[in-house]
Amino acid sequence: MKKDHTILILIVSIIITIITVLLFLFLLKVIENKNQHTSAVFKTLEDKMQEKENISVNASKIAELNLIHSSINNYFVDPDKIDMFVGYLEDIGSNIGSSISVESIEVSGKDKNIISVKLSIQGTFQKMMNTISFLENIPYQINITQIYLSKDMKQVKGSKTPTWQANVSFNVLSLN
Repeated sequence: MKKDHTILILIVSIIITIITVLLFLFLLKVIENKNQHTSAVFKTLEDKMQEKENISVNASKIAELNLIHSSINNYFVDPDKIDMFVGYLEDIGSNIGSSISVESIEVSGKDKNIISVKLSIQGTFQKMMNTISFLENIPYQINITQIYLSKDMKQVKGSKTPTWQANVSFNVLSLN
């Protein structure tokens, strides 16, 4: 009887050990799956955070590029808005005290991105030179090709300040 009882205890011990080992392996597998799931969630979260950071960096870069683009456009004349450029030139003369009149505007046939402009400036020598100097420094990309200065001989003999005239030709870059 003792032998049967010992065998029974041995069998129960073996079964309990097998169940314990299987339970341990099952729990180990559950923990491993949870770790893999947690790792996948963290990886996805990290990817989303990186994507959000990239979006914010790209948004700031786009805003910066838009500012640069608008500042670059200030150096070129839009051929569709040439009347605004002519008004700008005439305002320069009236602000300085000389008279600017646009004689001609031509879009070059071979270089479509160059507009040739001819101006006539009238006023005292000092105001005329100030206008030409201001014209050289306007925020557009210009290349002065010719300046012709002359004193107006038709002025009234009683006038103390002689009137001068300048014919200025220059090229300005356009957007096309």
